[in-house]
Amino acid sequence: MFKKVTLYTDRLEEMKGFYEYQLGFRIVEEDEASFTLAIGESVLIFKRSGRSAFYHFAFNIPGNQFTLAKNWASSRVTLNRQEGMDEIFYANFNADAFYFEDPAGNIIEFIARRNVDRMGDFTIDSLLNISEVSITTPFVEKVGEQLEAMDIPVRGNKGIEPKALNFLGQGDAFILLVAPKRVWYFSKHKSEVHPLAIQLQDGREIEIDEKGDLLETRSEDPISDGLEDMAFSGVVLLKKDEAWAAAKGYADRSNERPNSLGTRFGIASGCKIFTAVAVCQLVEEGQLSFDTKLSELLPDYFPDFPADIHHLLTHTSGLPDYFDEETEGGFEAVWVERPMYGMQSPADFVPLFRDKPMMFRPGERFHYNNAGFIALGLVVEKITGRPFDEVVAEKIFARAGMAASGYFRLDQLPAETANGYIDEGDSWRTNQYAIPVKGGPDGGAFVTAGDMSAFWERLMDGTLLSHEMLETLLHPHASGEHNDYGYGVWIRRGSGSPSKYFVTGYDPGVSFQSGYYPDAGATLSVLSNKSEGAFEAMKLIEEKMEL
Repeated sequence: MFKKVTLYTDRLEEMKGFYEYQLGFRIVEEDEASFTLAIGESVLIFKRSGRSAFYHFAFNIPGNQFTLAKNWASSRVTLNRQEGMDEIFYANFNADAFYFEDPAGNIIEFIARRNVDRMGDFTIDSLLNISEVSITTPFVEKVGEQLEAMDIPVRGNKGIEPKALNFLGQGDAFILLVAPKRVWYFSKHKSEVHPLAIQLQDGREIEIDEKGDLLETRSEDPISDGLEDMAFSGVVLLKKDEAWAAAKGYADRSNERPNSLGTRFGIASGCKIFTAVAVCQLVEEGQLSFDTKLSELLPDYFPDFPADIHHLLTHTSGLPDYFDEETEGGFEAVWVERPMYGMQSPADFVPLFRDKPMMFRPGERFHYNNAGFIALGLVVEKITGRPFDEVVAEKIFARAGMAASGYFRLDQLPAETANGYIDEGDSWRTNQYAIPVKGGPDGGAFVTAGDMSAFWERLMDGTLLSHEMLETLLHPHASGEHNDYGYGVWIRRGSGSPSKYFVTGYDPGVSFQSGYYPDAGATLSVLSNKSEGAFEAMKLIEEKMEL
């Protein structure tokens, strides 16, 4: 029944800390004035208000996990008691329940439906949905009739009773309609009139104002609605004057674990810029130059390739590629003869292209090239004497504060990492056998939206590179069909100076876009665990936010 419920509070920061850190709820959207919690197939939104407010609401949980849930909650909060008891069985609903309060005084109920079972321990992912939401109004009879006119039935045979607690809904989801000054169960609080909004699963909307009147339908967020219309699965983060973020879809479809703002996503070729920054750092340290030939640096691997570092960074090397994105078909076909689980380091890719002829003379033209960045990763390893991913972790991720990012094996993904999903029409499968088991210099890192924003900030403020070297990295050295290219970064052409620096990534089960907008001083990252969606989502946000 409930898709979104919006409540108000004058203690927004304290409430966010309580739900995110004390209880461990997943935040799926936030800005300066609100945050949104994932509650199974529902979401609960708290918005900043100028006055205090409290409500009663409830979450459905599996009936067989009641004791586990109660123990879980008791370790985090103090359970409310009534007549010496901290739980109750409601025979009319065939459900057990316990209650507690949050910092704003909201009365939260966990209702264990005995007709629903779920295996395993109780976790925050055991929450099924929002079960109950209270509407307190002095106009109980009038609002009740309006809700009935929306085809929301009254439970029982007596109709709306102005002085009673009315249940409107069916199944395991109800609106609790009550007059002011009624004492809530398992609480000493009396019901108060406060504004709220409810969106039902079928799109119908209910909004109550500060006086307790039911208002006409209001318009929804065009960006959030647009993301849902395109079935976007992932996270978006815009940092402009204020930060805005949203998470949609599932990180784990089988277990219905939702994506959250802190979820890690694979970004495919989007991490070529990390390789470029690592190379530029070596040049700044005097260990490398942009005009050094690949054959001089790696004679055992590439004795006959005349391309230099500059050519490799700009996709103008002419180096043969192990997978040509401009001419070849599906990426999965690469692993038919050479299994993806054997691709664990940059050197593992060399046999796929080292014996092929050059595509063209270095510098002759732009041709997007994955193998060129594999070669750059091997150069980084040769100079530093360390694995490529360790170098990036120390010199880029650590310096930029990207604590959640890394080059993780697909069969050893850390917690809060999204599986990549390949759509097959009426079904889906993960991308575990469709991409290399571990990412490297040409793609495959995992990052969060927050980490990607931190990367842009630390890149632009001189933390990762000097301002002189940054200008070199961002200079348009080559031109593709629609945009220019620097070192590992795309550049959107403007009428004067560039209007956007950005990186992209697409693999089976991965789509990614992230950019920096110099005129606005803004960053926008779109990370998706589907093969498509990032480009469309970024275009939508750019249009709505006028980037």
